Amino acid sequence: MALWKRGRRYWTQVMIHGVRIRRPLCPPGSSRATTKWQEAIQLEKDLIRVGLEGKLGTHSAPTRLFDACEKYLTAKEATAHTKRAVEFDRERLEVVKRYLGDVKLSAISREVIEGFQAKRRLDGASNRTVNMDVGVLRRVLKRFKHWHRLEDDVKMLTESGGSPIGRVLTDEDRERLFKVAASNAEWQHVYCAAVLAANTSMRGVEIKHLRRKDVDLDAKALHIRKSKNEGSKRILPLNDTALDAVKTMIARADQLGHTDQSHYLWCANQHHKFDPTQPASKWDTAWHALRDAAGLSGLRFHDLRHTVVTRLLEAGEPDHVVESITGHLSRRMLEHYSHIRLSAKKKALDRLAERGQSAASAK
Repeated sequence: MALWKRGRRYWTQVMIHGVRIRRPLCPPGSSRATTKWQEAIQLEKDLIRVGLEGKLGTHSAPTRLFDACEKYLTAKEATAHTKRAVEFDRERLEVVKRYLGDVKLSAISREVIEGFQAKRRLDGASNRTVNMDVGVLRRVLKRFKHWHRLEDDVKMLTESGGSPIGRVLTDEDRERLFKVAASNAEWQHVYCAAVLAANTSMRGVEIKHLRRKDVDLDAKALHIRKSKNEGSKRILPLNDTALDAVKTMIARADQLGHTDQSHYLWCANQHHKFDPTQPASKWDTAWHALRDAAGLSGLRFHDLRHTVVTRLLEAGEPDHVVESITGHLSRRMLEHYSHIRLSAKKKALDRLAERGQSAASAK
């Protein structure tokens, strides 16, 4: 059993007769999940009792877009703070449904989403509007376990142009970002996360799920146990810069009294109330403020990973070494980076030719 809050409202996940049931805990006669702990506990008990009696009814996962949208909106109604939040998603999904039709969720691919983006742009929608449409589609697909196969491939549109975001920081950009980040103590957590990502290629989700027990200071290594897929779980060595960032977060945890080995280093924080038993859910506000202050508007946290992969390939590191450091890279992403590998090889051959010419002219 698992009981948790989404926003201020309670959800549960239970196994009954081998079937996993995940839903908001709504009192009888209400479409809104409860905000009361004791009531949530009782509702969970009632749900289990009804399930064991075989009276719960089936709630199979949707396979087509229209059904998935309705079930997503029903769940959101139970937990959203305002009606407008639900209506906003409903409006955006009406656009998505109109363009895509009632397709199978499994048939929604990178090409389908890119085609949707292109059609919306041709019809005069701004990039920001298209991004909002894709954003709510992403939430629907994520809820029903179809987003993980698209996460590396689908790119949002830039605010000023139509090309997908994919950015490699220059050395000057990187130095400016970290200099600005170090200037504000309130950005310490995202500063340390950015330093770690920029020196290891770690994903945001991997950093957020680091516990004290995952750090081996003597070996200067991290055990990455939580990632987007099984292929990305790995032991990662740390250079001195990355190690200093981890040590800073350990010292911060010590000051907060988060000393248990199971505590998260980047823990949940709501209204300056820390919960070391839960990982941070997001750091968007701090990240956006930091990148804008550094003059790097639009920079995604994931672009730090993109930068590391690019730099490793440019340095001529073999693919298997790059993948052992970065974790699993999809075939699509390897193809995306192949032009960098080809460019690095060409430069190496050009240098070899130049050395040959120099030797010949010296004779």
